[in-house]
Amino acid sequence: MQELPALVHGVLDRLDEVVEVMCRRVYDELPSYRAGTVPPAALRRSVRDNLVPILRSLSAPVPLDLGPARATGKERAEQDAPLPEVLRAFRIGFEHLWQDLVETARETGTASDASLVDAATSVWRLTGECTDAIAAAYRTASMELAVRLEHRRSALLDALFLGTLTDKTTLWEAAEALEVPLTDRFLVLATAPADTTEPVPANLDARLRRRGVRATWRWQPDALTGLLVLGASVAEAAVVADLEAVASGDIGVSGLFGHLREAPDAVHGARVALTTLSHQGRRVVQYDTTPLAMLVSAAPAEAERVAREVFGALLALKPHESAVLTRTLRAWCASDGSPGRAAEALHCHANTIRYRLRRIEDLTGRSLRSPRDLAEIVTALNALRVIREKE
Repeated sequence: MQELPALVHGVLDRLDEVVEVMCRRVYDELPSYRAGTVPPAALRRSVRDNLVPILRSLSAPVPLDLGPARATGKERAEQDAPLPEVLRAFRIGFEHLWQDLVETARETGTASDASLVDAATSVWRLTGECTDAIAAAYRTASMELAVRLEHRRSALLDALFLGTLTDKTTLWEAAEALEVPLTDRFLVLATAPADTTEPVPANLDARLRRRGVRATWRWQPDALTGLLVLGASVAEAAVVADLEAVASGDIGVSGLFGHLREAPDAVHGARVALTTLSHQGRRVVQYDTTPLAMLVSAAPAEAERVAREVFGALLALKPHESAVLTRTLRAWCASDGSPGRAAEALHCHANTIRYRLRRIEDLTGRSLRSPRDLAEIVTALNALRVIREKE
């Protein structure tokens, strides 16, 4: 092993040449490096920084300084270079170093083959120490970057949903960070899943992906909100049908919109739609499809006042009697004012429906045949859920 220091000093004397040859081999053999993932100046610097302590450890019994290896692993993670190719680059460097030592020893007679065999143990031990340090630093940096990226994505998505992104440049930045287009065909959905421990309902996300819809999700204090990118070919009705098929909880859906700047209004629409579901008899409702319910939901305090003013006497009845009358009124409205169809839906006689409707007219002091009175009754019926939810 006494011959090894002389070989090492020979490499140090030709350090620039050795570094250049190693870099050429790396670029020749690794596609991601050739594609520009790692700039030439960065590669030359890291090869030199890592080679010098390795040579020092080979020439003298000193611990290997792993600082350069860890710095390289961190830098490659930040450059998004694939870890297998990063490790392969180091092995290429070690292979060339060993080849250089062997060829120099045989050309100059500096070291015997027996000494080289002994030296091989040290070379490959150093290889393992370096690659382990690189991999550990790479993974640590990757996790830190992922956390920072997710925090930034979450902050940008919150800002997008709240409408605090105002200038065009910031919208472009948000679109790039969220990996969504600035203009497209978008929907927003708001849902309170039955299982709130699941980050995103798996069946919901999978169904959307199969449809070709990209979804970006954000948990907010009271609901999971998603930005859906439909693209040019996916029909919004098909998306709503998919949501209905897999919904584990109520889902409110916004109207279709075409620019990210409209996202705050869409979030409001989805949330308003979500609040109408308690009296729709459905799991999914879209904002644009139920304008009266949406109007009521947008002004809950006024909705409660209207419901109590119109249905005060009805609400004063015994709970069962009140529920029967309101259920009858809903069935009659859903049947387009047909007592016969309402009777079929409620499994009773049409005359029973007519009797209950007359009772509602008496209790409210309004006629179902008067357009103005009917509008007030239907509005109050939509608003009645506000009272039900508070009780």
